[in-house]
This record gives sequence, structure tokens and C-alpha cells, in this order.
Amino acid sequence: MSNFSRSVFHLVFFIISLVIGPKVYSQFNQLEHLDEPEGVIPVDQPGSYSQPGATYMLTQDISCARSAIFLGKDVTLDLNGYIITYADGDYGHITNYGFEEGLKGWDISQAPGAKVVNTKDVHVFIGDKLISLKAGNELVSEYVFLPIANRSYYAMCGMTGRYYHQGGGDKNKDMKVSVYVEDETGKQVRCITKYSDSIRVSCPVENKQVRLGGGFVIAHLQGLPAGKYRVRIKAVTDCLIDQIDIRPAMDVGIGIVDETHPMGHTDHLYERAHSAFFDYTENATTGKPVVSVPRIRGAGTVTIKNGIIKSGARGVMSWGIQSTAKDVKIILENVKIETSGINTCAVDVPAANITNCTFDVESPFIINRHGAEFYGVDLVGRGCSEVSFCEFYGGQGCLSFKGEHSSIHHNLFVNRQMVTNHYSVMAMGDDSKIFENRFEPEVGSGIEIFRHKRIEIFNNIFRIEPSPPTCEYGDQEFSTTAIRIADYGSPAGDPRGCYGNKVYNNQFFITGKDFPEYPDYTPMTWAFFYSASAGVNEVFGNEIIVHDMDPASKAETAAFYIIGGHLEGGGFFYNNRITTNVPAAWIGNRYGSARNTKIYNNTIIKSQYAEDDFKPFRIGWSGAEAKDIEFRSNEFINTDFDVDIYGETNSYSVYWTLKISVTDRKGIPVSGEVVRIFDKNREEVFSGETDEEGMLEVELEEFHVLGIDNYYSSPYTVVAGKNKRIVELDGNKEVRMVVR
Repeated sequence: MSNFSRSVFHLVFFIISLVIGPKVYSQFNQLEHLDEPEGVIPVDQPGSYSQPGATYMLTQDISCARSAIFLGKDVTLDLNGYIITYADGDYGHITNYGFEEGLKGWDISQAPGAKVVNTKDVHVFIGDKLISLKAGNELVSEYVFLPIANRSYYAMCGMTGRYYHQGGGDKNKDMKVSVYVEDETGKQVRCITKYSDSIRVSCPVENKQVRLGGGFVIAHLQGLPAGKYRVRIKAVTDCLIDQIDIRPAMDVGIGIVDETHPMGHTDHLYERAHSAFFDYTENATTGKPVVSVPRIRGAGTVTIKNGIIKSGARGVMSWGIQSTAKDVKIILENVKIETSGINTCAVDVPAANITNCTFDVESPFIINRHGAEFYGVDLVGRGCSEVSFCEFYGGQGCLSFKGEHSSIHHNLFVNRQMVTNHYSVMAMGDDSKIFENRFEPEVGSGIEIFRHKRIEIFNNIFRIEPSPPTCEYGDQEFSTTAIRIADYGSPAGDPRGCYGNKVYNNQFFITGKDFPEYPDYTPMTWAFFYSASAGVNEVFGNEIIVHDMDPASKAETAAFYIIGGHLEGGGFFYNNRITTNVPAAWIGNRYGSARNTKIYNNTIIKSQYAEDDFKPFRIGWSGAEAKDIEFRSNEFINTDFDVDIYGETNSYSVYWTLKISVTDRKGIPVSGEVVRIFDKNREEVFSGETDEEGMLEVELEEFHVLGIDNYYSSPYTVVAGKNKRIVELDGNKEVRMVVR
């Protein structure tokens, strides 16, 4: 196919994906300011507002250098079209903290091996540049002024770690740094910090590393006077570092507090300890907040509506709205939240009803990508939530929810994912429903169900393209997918397994393409990435269009990318309609082996842009096999059944549906007629009677493959009365038999 034809197809493909599919309705609507009605309490400054049953209304924009507003239980805060800006304290940044201007502002007199390099050439991270240090090198920043005393700041140092195949995450191999902070006299700052679990030295932090996928080492500053401070980084090993800065930390726009979670040491963040309201803690052991913050106990609601909440600084570890009141449901209506920084979230609450909101999260990376935290919106409790008619932009993942029986519908998700496994939606609430949404990530994947059950995904539209190289997978293969269903090889029936999930009536537009400027990188793009083993999940009734822009390139693309399964059953893929120019499914692949997958009653259409050697299915890979796979009664248009098979230990079987019509010589259907069917070895394999319309339908095996051997059951002999027919069963077929 010519480049021009590919371009035309891609344009048409894009237009179709925008025109059809679920409609997403209006989201945040900027309202005009109103005079407060009688009985409403006016608000014109930061503070705590906690009168039970009260409605508070902003009368002007509000700004605060730290956290802005704290609310009590059973209150409504009407933002009245105004803006709350938190962390708005004239915070600066270390000069050239991302090395985009080379070594400007950095003292490398103690770093003879320091070298600014291109991320594209050396290791993907944030931006175009980073700095390479040799073990023992020390790098010193210019001073930055910290304007607010006695609050939390993070001195942070981003570090790539190693790529996955280089041993990334291995404590014995990976990169390590120490982070020091010095005051304006050059004296080293030392902070002894009381957390809820211990007292620790939070600054400096020495001999620290990040986990697989890259991240940040941070030194927690607190209790310091305002003034000038700088960062000193010591390379314990050779390392690649970036984004060295001191930023305000742990601020919120609006807080709802039961207890504080005074955690936040660099080690806590790699232990996935939740942090909340550190600077508003009176007793770190009990989590008691300071007296100025209302403490919520028991069930209730908090409603926030009609305005904008935004961060005033590009900070770190901050939240637009945060709640630790586990029994209080947060209601958000017509709110826009804009946040910026590392580990920044729009919302972090136990449960919520969210409607007509917009979330815009500029978060290019996170401290620790392992775990399902620090999405744009984190709904962390087990209570059910509903999120509807909203727009999500950016974040490392858009929405994470854990509540059972939750409902996610009529939203737009535009993920900007550059860390592994931070999907647009992380679905962790059993028995939930995700429907009528649009998933259109700028970079990244759609939905993941990991170790959860009975979730239904339906009537959504997905438009997925491959990711450029990432910090974790920059010189090998990396997948983006519309939907991932995974439990990493859980045994059959495992309570922590992934089963009972259903995906149906969705539309998928999957584009594959290569990044030839990265010769060692293999981009992979799928509609479904299936790696579950504990039980059966069903994928059915979906419309899937797959277009690889260059099928001959190293890019890999398919509708189904399947591993997993067990002796009692794997995934069921049926009644889907797939138009594709590359194999529709790859079963047993780079990721692992597959077993007992059933692919049946699908319609597979070879598109006009396929290569001459197109085959509808692909099986096996080096070290991975497909066992006991069943292909049943699939329909093929513009092609025939065929398999591109790798290896000599795979096994699969192929079945077709045979429809038999029995009439008399006048063409009148004959009911109750006995029909017998014999295989090629004259063994009777079926006997049955026609129905009232003289019809009988049976599914029969054409052949099965064990290793390198093929075993055929076809052709079949069909006997009705004295009539006998030989049927070469190499597809779904219909035969007419005349008796009497």
C-alpha cells in the first residue's frame, strides 16, 4: 500500500472514530456570579467552614499560600463562579531544574563526569534533556527562595533507573543518589521529622534509589524559616537524573478531615503509604488534626459546586480536593480543577458522586509508578461512586476507583500516560459498570481490570494508538491497549483472580505505527490485552477496526493479545466484528503462554490494506505456546481461516457450523427426520432430528493440531433417510437434503 493510501485511510479512520460512538455531553460550565440568597453564608477568605447543614457561597476569588479551605460535615460550598487558588505563595524554582538549558545555573566543579545528554539518545524521561553523573560526582544548584516558613517542601531529584531488560528495579544493579539541602550560608539542613509510624531523618536522604520505571528521590523539608536554599546531589552510582527542584508539598485546595495521615518520607512513598494533611497535624501518632481544622466523624455528605479550584504552583504531592472522612460522600457538581506538578491529583477521596466536572492535570511523571494511586481522580474507599458527564485531561491515569457497584458513564478520558500501568481508568470495584464513555488518550491505554470481578464495560468508544518509548520500556517492546484484563497467572477460582467480567457492544479504533527513529523500540497496540487465568471473562458483540499503518514494520498490532487461561477455561471471545489488515489475534505471545481460549462466532474481515501474506490468526512465540485453543464457527470475509504459527508444541482445534435443511420432493420442510453424521473414519459423531422447520444445526470439528501433526475429521458424510451427502467442512456451510 502506498504512503498516500495509508494517509487517506488514517484520516478516514480518525473521522469515523469521532463521528460514531457514544455521545459525551457538556461538562463544566462557567457560571456568572450571583448575590448570595438569604440564609447562605458568604465566604471571602481562606479558612474553615463547618456549620452542619449550612450552605456557604464565595463572594470573590480566594487565594492561599498553603491549603485554602477546610469543610465540615453536611455542608455545601457554592463556588459561585469564582476561583480557589491554593499553594499560591510566589514559589519559585531552581534555575534550569530540568537541564533543558544545558548546565546553566549548576555548579559542576565537583562533578567532572557530568554531562547533559538528550533523553531521546540515552534514556527517555521528562523533556528533551537530562544529566549523566559518574559515581562520586556532586552537583550543586543555584539558590531558590522559599517564601513561607514552617511548612512542607520537597527537595526532589528525578532518576530514570535502568530499562526493564537492563535489570531496572534490581537493588543490586540500579542507580542511587543522595539528596542534600543547604541554607544560604552553605550549611547542610538536617530535618528530624515525626511521622505516624516513626521519627526519621527526612533531610538529607542518602543512598536512595527509585523502583522499576523511574521516579523521584525526595528530601522532606519542614519546620524551616523562610530563606534561600539549594540542593546538592551526590551520585552514589553512575546515574541519570533530572527535575531537581525544591517545591511546596502536601497542599490542598479543599480539605475534608477525619484524621490526618502524617506520612511523606521518601521511603513511605515507595511503601505506598497514604499522605494527607501533614502540615495540619497536632498529634502524628493518632492523626489528630490541629484545632483550626474541623474534624469529621460519622456518615454525611459534603457538596462542592459551580467554580474552579486550581494550584498556584507547579508543586509536588498536592490535591485539589482531599478527604480522609471515610464515611462522608463527596458530591462534586460543575467544578473544574486544574493542577500541576509531580504527584499532583485533582481529587483524592473515599467515595464521590461527580457530575459535569472537568479535571485538567499536568503531571508529567510520578514519584513511584507502582500501585494505583496518583491518578487525576483517586476514589480510594470501598463505597460505591458515580462519575458522569465529566472530562478528564492528563494525569498519569485519569480515574482510579475501588468502590463496588460504582458507575462510570458519559465521560471523556484523555490520558497522558508516560508511566507503566496507569490506565485512563483503573477499575477496582467489583460489580461496577463502565459505559457510554469516550477513551481518547493522547498517550496511553484505556481501562484495566486487575484482579477484580463482574465488571461490565459496554457502549464505549476507544481510539488507541501506540505510545512512544517510556522511561521503563525505551528499547524493547511496550504495549498500549484499550482494555486490559489481568491477574498474572492466578490459579483457577482464586479469590484474588480476575473473572466474571464482560466487555460488550463497544467500538474500538486501533492504530498501529512504528517509531523508526527508535530502532530498538517495538510499539505494540491492542484492543484487548488478556492475561487472566483464575476464571472465564467474556468479550463479545464489539466492533473493532484495526489498522497498522505499516504491517511490514517492527510495530505489532492486533485486536486480541491473549495469554493466560487454565485447565478449566480461559477467555471467551465471541460475536465480535473485526476489520483488520494484520492478524486479528495473537495467542501465546511475547508476554506468555495461553490455554483454553475460545474464539467463536466472530466475523473477521481482511481490509484492503493487508499484505499479501495476511493470515487471520497468530499463535506462539519463543518460550510461549498456545494450548487447547478453540476456533469455532468464525466467519471470514476476503480471506480464509489460517494461522501464522511459531513453534512445535502448540495445540488448537477448528470447528464449523453445519446447517442442514431437510425437505420432501415438493420443497416442504420435514420435521422429526433423523439425521446421522459420520466423520472421515466412518465413525458416527452425531445423530439428531430436524425441528418443525426441517432444520438441524450442529458444530463439528474440521481438524485439530497437536504440535506439528494435523488430525482431520472432515470430510463428513451426512445421511437423512436414503439421501447421503459428502461435505468438505472447511467453513460454515449449509446443505439441503431431500427425502421421501
